[in-house]
Amino acid sequence: MNTIDQSGVLALGTHLQYINERLRKEAALFYKSLNIKFEPKWFPIIYILSVNPYLSVLELAQEIGLTHPTTISLLKELELNGLILSIKDTVDERKRNVSLTIKAKELIKTMKPAWAAMAEALNQLTNTPNNLLKAIAEVNTKLNEKNFFTRMNEIMKTQNGNHITSDAVIEVHKIKSPVELKLAFAIRREVFVKEQNVPQEFEERHNQDSIHFLATINDLPAGTARYRKTENGIKLERFAVLKHYRGMKVGDALVKTILNDLPLNILIYLNAQSGITGLYSRNGFRQEGDVFIEAEINHIKMVYQVSGNPAV
Repeated sequence: MNTIDQSGVLALGTHLQYINERLRKEAALFYKSLNIKFEPKWFPIIYILSVNPYLSVLELAQEIGLTHPTTISLLKELELNGLILSIKDTVDERKRNVSLTIKAKELIKTMKPAWAAMAEALNQLTNTPNNLLKAIAEVNTKLNEKNFFTRMNEIMKTQNGNHITSDAVIEVHKIKSPVELKLAFAIRREVFVKEQNVPQEFEERHNQDSIHFLATINDLPAGTARYRKTENGIKLERFAVLKHYRGMKVGDALVKTILNDLPLNILIYLNAQSGITGLYSRNGFRQEGDVFIEAEINHIKMVYQVSGNPAV
């Protein structure tokens, strides 16, 4: 037993990654031996589009189980290799539909014998008393019922006495690492996509253009928010706090920390969900204009009031 094996179930991700990398590497060698120019990572998209000829980028991402940016990255590779076509939707011009090219369809015909051999080899590898494919399906079902992030937070909360004490320490800082950014995105998915049914494609917009913040309570991830420059000024957005940390002023801490990071000689604004305008009002924002709908949720524009701010 090596050192990583001694960690037991904590190394599950490491073991799965090792198997994934080994299978991909050997599949790539297999394609090369058959003079087939094809990357194993392209398989999910090519296969799904061979069954469903026209899908949007969001639909593809949901089918594969990958994030929207990761799916777009794979699609760009496939487009460069002449295997997919991307066209604007006839109803919604912001939406792009993807389909296979003639080249891809011909390539699939060539690959079908290879896929049959791969399927048989994988059946041999997984045909064990503890069938890996069935186990993965069972784990995915459990993850859909309650994700890993939520389970860990609930366990930590239980270990801390089933409640957050009055001496809880709330800290907010600017995100600087990919790990923290993933935590922030996980919080947002939990709040916006799962709780409020906001489309994931909409929720992920402008991630690359934004400065992100993470709020913690006793070092546990609790909330997140971001800001970005727009043609109108600086916009604060994506304020999200996990359900069991609400009512503890996490939102206030996020607003205050972000405002302290911004210059005051520029318009600072946000589009607040109409049910939580109080959070922003008590932190110096005033409502402006009428209520409007965004992602099927009522919002209202709010502008920060401070001496030196052009909105005053």
